[in-house]
Amino acid sequence: MIIRDQDTFNKILPTLDTHTVVVDVETNGFDSYGNHQICGIGIGFGNKVDSFYFPFRHQQVGVNLPNECLIALIAWLNKAKHLVGYNIKFDLRFLEKEGLLVGDKDLIDVLTMVRLTESSTVKDLDLTSTIKRAYGEVHCAYDLETKKVLRSNKWHKDFSMAPVDLLGPYCEKDVFYTAKLFNDRQNMIKKSNQKEVWKMQIELTKVLYAMEGCGIEIDNKYVHETMIKLEERKNEIQNRVLELAGKEFNLNSTQQLGEVLNDRGILSPEKTAKGQQSWNEAALVQINDPIAGYVRQYRALEKLRSTYLEPFLVKNELHTTFCNWGTLTGRLSSRNPNLQNIPRNHFNLIDKELTETDKEELKGRINATLAAKGQTSRVEGLSDEVLNTWTFVGDESFDKSNEGQISIRNLFVPRDDYWLVSFDYSQMEVRVFLSYLRNEEVNQMLTKSNVDFHGEAAKLAFNVTEDDDTFKMFRQTAKSITFGTIYGIGNQKLGIQLGVPAQEASNYKKRYFDGIKGSREFFNAVVKKVERVGQIRNKYGRVYQIPRNLGYKGINYLVQGTSADILNERMIEVHKLLQNYKSNLLLQVHDEIICEIHKDEIDELPSLIRDLLIENSLGIPLEVDIELCNPSWAVKEDYDKLNWVEPENDKIGFIIEEPAKEKELVHSIDWS
Repeated sequence: MIIRDQDTFNKILPTLDTHTVVVDVETNGFDSYGNHQICGIGIGFGNKVDSFYFPFRHQQVGVNLPNECLIALIAWLNKAKHLVGYNIKFDLRFLEKEGLLVGDKDLIDVLTMVRLTESSTVKDLDLTSTIKRAYGEVHCAYDLETKKVLRSNKWHKDFSMAPVDLLGPYCEKDVFYTAKLFNDRQNMIKKSNQKEVWKMQIELTKVLYAMEGCGIEIDNKYVHETMIKLEERKNEIQNRVLELAGKEFNLNSTQQLGEVLNDRGILSPEKTAKGQQSWNEAALVQINDPIAGYVRQYRALEKLRSTYLEPFLVKNELHTTFCNWGTLTGRLSSRNPNLQNIPRNHFNLIDKELTETDKEELKGRINATLAAKGQTSRVEGLSDEVLNTWTFVGDESFDKSNEGQISIRNLFVPRDDYWLVSFDYSQMEVRVFLSYLRNEEVNQMLTKSNVDFHGEAAKLAFNVTEDDDTFKMFRQTAKSITFGTIYGIGNQKLGIQLGVPAQEASNYKKRYFDGIKGSREFFNAVVKKVERVGQIRNKYGRVYQIPRNLGYKGINYLVQGTSADILNERMIEVHKLLQNYKSNLLLQVHDEIICEIHKDEIDELPSLIRDLLIENSLGIPLEVDIELCNPSWAVKEDYDKLNWVEPENDKIGFIIEEPAKEKELVHSIDWS
């Protein structure tokens, strides 16, 4: 029902129940932090089929309710106990601009309910696709038809341009199906015994909403300076390529690049879906010609510019969107921008002279890149000139004083009077994996500090000691097998990572399973469980529905999913703690949490947060490294090695000193 006049509004609103309210907003754009606004609000209820549309800012003359009705509707929404929506954080951000008080309301995102109750392989989670899967194609016809009209009239980017009689019924239907999904999925969650996981997701949604709203400051000056540096380096690379080619061509043209390489007698080792030569990254990294290497670098520079720099030219703050429904395992993902893809490593814009060690490391990196892209080939015999093009990508040790280095994480800086503080879980997935093995020896190992799990695994599986010449090699082998087991890679890809034939990789895996008691039993039990019932349940009770022929994927869901739920649980507790402080949760990226700690709380709060992060309802021993990000996310100092001094002139200061032995921080092992 479209509410078309104030009299009808005044009669209906007092009769509506505020206990559980389903909301959906229509807007004139998607930027809730900018100037875009609500043009209409859809309201429904968790236990009724009734739904209403309230128009407020349609461009159509004579159809809008007065602003006092909007004020009254928001005041009514403020009385709601439960707010329900499909991707509800989007709607809430616009409603908050109109005066909505989130307060202690439960924020129920039906998207999280869909993720908990559908196959873990489902990726299309938009409302239209979900309605189609749940109720049949006929039920989403309204959505497809309306969107077709919106696009044909060029109203799809600004819904305020659409007539009320088109948009109103569309919004009402969205509300109706959101309410229906809410009711149906409640029953499914109850039947699957996932009520506690769902409750955690409700709490987490509020935490993520607060984090998104807080945002993080961007160093605009660094953005501009880095853009200039990148353009200079791109021009330099382009000139080198054209000189090597001996003719002019467009580096952005795949066709022209192919012609140049073909003229040099080089055929692509990869093919497109249509059987044509491919010149993608997987192809370029296999080609022993510097042109291929420089073009790969040129493309990487352009991606850095277009993806991570240009969007921030006019922004002072970044507000990402965290999705607690966006991954198959339950891990958080993020959008606009995707923080999971923000590079950890720095980038070298000045050529580096290669050592023999550098060359071997680079060959390993190239083969790892191929393996990550699903390739089964290995590269050998690359020239020094080609290998040199790979020195563009550095490690995480960004040097802010080196003008030849840039880091995307250097864009992210603290606000005045605040510090950025990183809390990074040490080998979290390894610890969770080991906790599943039911191995008393392993359990004892987990309780100890400063344990090199990969080294210990090597000792158990391959009967070596740290004094053996082969220890380093076998440690890497154990590490690759551990994560290979978690991520479900086959013998061929494992062999690529280890630099050995697939059969040898298989033999190593057998020795690993023989030596690490419980590992083979765990693997086989998961595979058999999925084959038998088509699902697996993690330690928090989250259910993963998996095709019966893909049982090996169950390991990944259990390990990553349990790790994700530990993080979710802990972030909720940290958020509760910070309600009594000036400090805020800002970001979560993989196993790292970034907080904004006020200068008045920097000497005590990080330790309190670490204590909360280490605790977990499963009792798995965890370790968390605290690092002070100074002056940006890219540069970190060990918090436990800082001796805080009294501030002078209202500035925070510290000096680095060697800590007492009992306060030494356990350094995390790089297993990436």
